[in-house]
Amino acid sequence: MYFLAIRQILARPQQSILTLLGFLLGTAGYIMFSGIMLGFQVVMTDQLVNSDGQIKISPKDEIITEANFEDIFFSEKTVKWLSPPSGRTDNTRLTNVHGWMEKLSNDPRVVDYAEQLTREVIFVNGKTTAPIRLVGINPAKQPNVTNIGNYIFDAKVSDLSKGGALVILGEGLISKLGTKVGDSISIFIPGRELVPVKIIGTLRTGNRMVDDIIVYSSISTVQNVTNSSGEVSQIIVKIKNIRDAKEIANEWAYFSKDKVESWDEANESILSVFKTQDIVRNTTTLTIVLVVSFGIYNILNMVVIQKKKEIAILRSIGFTEFDTIKLFLFQGLILGIFGAFLGIAFGALGCYYIDGLPLGSSKDTNFKSVVRTMQISWDLWIYVRGFLISVVSACIASFIPAKTASSLSPVDIIRGAT
Repeated sequence: MYFLAIRQILARPQQSILTLLGFLLGTAGYIMFSGIMLGFQVVMTDQLVNSDGQIKISPKDEIITEANFEDIFFSEKTVKWLSPPSGRTDNTRLTNVHGWMEKLSNDPRVVDYAEQLTREVIFVNGKTTAPIRLVGINPAKQPNVTNIGNYIFDAKVSDLSKGGALVILGEGLISKLGTKVGDSISIFIPGRELVPVKIIGTLRTGNRMVDDIIVYSSISTVQNVTNSSGEVSQIIVKIKNIRDAKEIANEWAYFSKDKVESWDEANESILSVFKTQDIVRNTTTLTIVLVVSFGIYNILNMVVIQKKKEIAILRSIGFTEFDTIKLFLFQGLILGIFGAFLGIAFGALGCYYIDGLPLGSSKDTNFKSVVRTMQISWDLWIYVRGFLISVVSACIASFIPAKTASSLSPVDIIRGAT
């Protein structure tokens, strides 16, 4: 059976080569396309998960409505508003920091947590000013819950605890202020004198929304500079199982008026983009399967028409309908399997070539931003799916011609030939 299948494949080299090329290009295209898209998703998800905590506890901003004033002015009476109240109350501090810390310390699902204090201030360097977001962190705990250390140069996060008034500026902000690492600049807060601080490091994430406005310092420094002694504006938490983030956040939300938000809830809009990418990838996969399937179907269908006499001879010497089906299925499977292996090899080679290719023109070879290089996913399941797509499409496309060949009557074929 195998000998006959291989012999028929070799008897039509041009058609066989074209079919192999179809499987090769389809499988390689799927592997490279999936590697690029999933690689991007993995990197972006890692950034979303590890850059700002898996769960964030922050003050809740409440919307002001008529319900907020019920039973305040006139108890148990109906109040009609000429102009209904509106707006919102912005809170800048957590309601029960010590309670949260005790709860997080005793929760076995928590790996670690770190408190933060964020304030909006103005940095001054000579005549140059820039509004910035000053983020006070716990230098000892922050690296345990985020990957901020991967994007800090010329210093370490722990260096912020080596003295007071030390800051790490975003790269874009350093350029705006015309300063450099080692210089001293000032913080302006209305009603207070300028507070000098020293730059000890540079933050480079590749995201201008971060590098142009973010400054990191120790939480004690920010509390002293902004007269916010003992205040904490948010707590970021790292848990053991990231898949439980949303469930844990919803559970904790019942115990406090503070806002508890998981990373996937905070980045829901970005994750919806990933779903769109998955739809595009699956649609592309379906297109590849259809193209390859039609190709092998047309080739095997032509073989059935051309090889009617050979089929009649095989049927007359004892080949059953099932044997005839197997003969053509074997041909499709052989072409599909070989084409799949070749496609996997070429797809892996293409992924290897584009993995790490620079996407920008940064001259800084130490730049760690993932945005500047092509990232490829080497997930084994990509290659397994690519192989299965080729083999399954070969089986499906081969079955119809095989069924047609098995239904041919030897007597009818011989009579028609004479």
